[in-house]
Amino acid sequence: MPFPIRFLSPVCALLIGCRSDAPPPRLPDGIAVFPSLPMPPDAKVVSRAGSADALQLTMFSSGKADAVTEYYRKQLSEGEWRLVGDVKRPDGSVALYAEREGRPLWVRVWPTSDSAGTMVELAGAVVGKGKGK
Repeated sequence: MPFPIRFLSPVCALLIGCRSDAPPPRLPDGIAVFPSLPMPPDAKVVSRAGSADALQLTMFSSGKADAVTEYYRKQLSEGEWRLVGDVKRPDGSVALYAEREGRPLWVRVWPTSDSAGTMVELAGAVVGKGKGK
């Protein structure tokens, strides 16, 4: 049975949209501060502050705080990352500190006040770029 022509147009549109030469999603400027930045599941950037040498991103994830915290614990304990610190704070947030190739990464995870999701704050810096280094 021949393929119906009416299905060809949506299939072509999908294939064109999924091309391998399509540009990757654009990350915020200054993202070089974070090599291989682990983004939380279903993340949306809420705010960005800093420069090319130091950057802080605040993101919202629809995931539960415990699940997002476990995601970061796993991501920052594998591969080139090294999880150095993991502290549950009195306000209920979790603060993680990791390093990769000598670059620091601070991660703070906390549930939103309405429990609709989780906030994640990432802060990092490029170290050793000052004068004489």
